[in-house]
Amino acid sequence: MKYIIGFDGGGSKTRGVITDLEGNVIADKISGPTNYQTIGIYETEKTLKKLFLELIKEKEISKNQIAYVFLGLAGADMESDFAILNEVCHRIFESIPYEVVNDTWLIMRSGTKDPFGAVSIYGTGANAGAINKDGQMFILRALDYLLGGGGGGGEITQDALHYAFRSNELTYKKTALEIEVPKALDADNINSLLNKMYPIMQLSQTQLNRIPPLVFKLAKNGDLVSKEILRNHGRNQGEMLKGILLQGNFSKDEFPIILGGSVYKGESSEFMDAFQEVILQSYPKAKFKISELEPVTGAVLFAFDRLNYTINQNIIDNLKKSLSLK
Repeated sequence: MKYIIGFDGGGSKTRGVITDLEGNVIADKISGPTNYQTIGIYETEKTLKKLFLELIKEKEISKNQIAYVFLGLAGADMESDFAILNEVCHRIFESIPYEVVNDTWLIMRSGTKDPFGAVSIYGTGANAGAINKDGQMFILRALDYLLGGGGGGGEITQDALHYAFRSNELTYKKTALEIEVPKALDADNINSLLNKMYPIMQLSQTQLNRIPPLVFKLAKNGDLVSKEILRNHGRNQGEMLKGILLQGNFSKDEFPIILGGSVYKGESSEFMDAFQEVILQSYPKAKFKISELEPVTGAVLFAFDRLNYTINQNIIDNLKKSLSLK
């Protein structure tokens, strides 16, 4: 009996699953983070190795029974990152065939029937990628603003604060953000909020994470500045993905775009509408979809692709039994 192992490794946790070649999940475990850029290479290797050994030990599987290991890892961005991570994986998996990709790809593959299409991620951070029908993979560098990157809930928060203070100083349109942002951040008013932020930032990330949902709520309720913020970020993310599609020479034929991240599930449609408008102007047959399966499913499906297996409905149905999003 041969098996596949898929890993979804992020900045907060790593999930590993073993399936047979019919897509039946026979082991499923969660461990700590494996983004080497934040925790270091030693901890990343330690966590991956421990999780791998726990998975195969639980079902008494030997290494020669593993047909393929596929890993989607946060921090796998540039060539230098892949060189480091491939060395780690070679030490762990030895002669077992494996592949490391950025974890963004897992969300795309988890939502597509065929191994091509595009993905747009917009949550804490942002990314976009696409695989054309020739199997060529194109992805944003997704580094910081100075290096052409940008996006994510942190930038929505930044804009919300910016325009809340400008509303108070009458340097831009009046907005409900002026009243509601301080409340969300446990401040009595805008001046009280200022004291929590300057000269020393006293707000936690947990507090700041309350702001993007608030912007969506206010936009839904008609606040013009909140709508503007979401439209601007939606258009920008659309331009990011459109650039990737241009790199991949995508045709005007129908193809899927898989959406991931909390922003695509926000109360207001402003972000999504602006994002889709940019894409549909150039690719009118693109189909937008939120995956129904956990991202680690994408690692399993990629492994099937690398083994030249046809993904039939039976495999998908078996994966859905254990890996459907709750």
